[in-house]
Amino acid sequence: MTKLHYPDLQVCVLAAGRGKRMRSNLPKVLHKVLGRAMIDYVLHTVESLRPKGIAVVTGHASERVREHVGQPANLEWVIQDKQLGTGHAVKQCEKVIRSVRDVLIVCGDTPLLSAETLSKLVDEHRSRDTDVTVLTAQQANPFGYGRIVRDSDQHVTAIVEEKDATDVERKLTEVSSGIYCVRHEVLFDLLHAIGNRNAQNEYYLPDIVPLALVAGLRVDAALMESADEMTGVNDRVDLSIVEDMMQKRIIRDWQLRGVTIEKPETVRIEAGVNIGIDTVIQAGCYLIGRTHIGDECRVGPNAVLVDAWLDDKVKVFAFSHIHGASVGSNSSVGPYGRLRPDAQLDEHVHIGNFVEIKKSVIGRGSKINHLSYIGDTTMGSDCNIGAGTITCNYDGANKFRTEIGDHVFVGSDTQLVAPVTIGDRATIGAGGTITKPVPAGGLTLSERTEQRYIAGWKRPEKDNR
Repeated sequence: MTKLHYPDLQVCVLAAGRGKRMRSNLPKVLHKVLGRAMIDYVLHTVESLRPKGIAVVTGHASERVREHVGQPANLEWVIQDKQLGTGHAVKQCEKVIRSVRDVLIVCGDTPLLSAETLSKLVDEHRSRDTDVTVLTAQQANPFGYGRIVRDSDQHVTAIVEEKDATDVERKLTEVSSGIYCVRHEVLFDLLHAIGNRNAQNEYYLPDIVPLALVAGLRVDAALMESADEMTGVNDRVDLSIVEDMMQKRIIRDWQLRGVTIEKPETVRIEAGVNIGIDTVIQAGCYLIGRTHIGDECRVGPNAVLVDAWLDDKVKVFAFSHIHGASVGSNSSVGPYGRLRPDAQLDEHVHIGNFVEIKKSVIGRGSKINHLSYIGDTTMGSDCNIGAGTITCNYDGANKFRTEIGDHVFVGSDTQLVAPVTIGDRATIGAGGTITKPVPAGGLTLSERTEQRYIAGWKRPEKDNR
């Protein structure tokens, strides 16, 4: 698509509602869809139009919304102290909107909305020289939506709400999305003329349509291609529906970019994830946060990656968990491997089953095959760490580091009590407890007690009384 640019367009984002039906202390627009707040999607979409400015109307918990979004250069914050309806919300923008041709009004709870659809709305609004243009959609089940009523020449004559519609009007399938493009010159005159004679005593934005028609202004509708884009979020059920739609969109996009996703209905891929070509994502995987996966990787099944970084040709086997860690190319993790934050694996590293790595650097070609914990450690290249090895990095009050050189072999069931240093090419015998520096080369054994046999000894039996 051609890069968009609307320097004479102002965008107004409505984000003041509390969202009572969400039953949450969190403002509705901050609820997340696939790891990203709803308002983030909307702002990203409208920013891609490159308008003159963006006004965000907040009300309930305004400070939380502002803290989350920050202060982009072309964004202005507008406060709606009392939530008196969508028309009242837009009216609060009057002082910050100046010298533009049109105002685009969107809702902060419509994360599926695309820049292409908004561009189509603005372009049709301008090409038809319209004063008010509403974005509409065809809904197979239009119940609950305002119906678009047209005359024999297909001109919009009214937007009729469900409760006010006749039997004939209820059969209409073109509905209003609540998104408008309005000529700036007429917008605020229309908003000031809106009344609040309704059950909620609120000022509704759709009421500008009959006012515009009475005033002889041109009103039209731009039909979007996919009704999914207008789906708003009012409660947690809606949130799950929108997330499912977004997930299907994201998965399809990655598939078209060259990623194989097995059993896609079982996979979660959040919006901030990046995946390289010829990578295979197996059933049940969760790819969360800002996870990056390189080319020709294989992940899963049932692996969980959170803010993880995988270079090319990495294999993550079943049920592994990688969180805030990085894995070098041609390495493997799992099954049942766990990499905790600040674990850094170089190239050709092998982390086997039931191995946990935390805040450690593992050098190129090193292997930790099974049943080990390596924490607060710097390990060199081509090391081989036996089963059951533990770096004892915590004394109950402070953390200490273990330094392991290159080409070190550590026998099974060894405890390395930090702070401790292991020299290059050292070999440590199985079952050792290492508390002192180990010289380079040679074999190091810790003292072992003599094996004894006690005849006639019996284990205590469970008291079943």
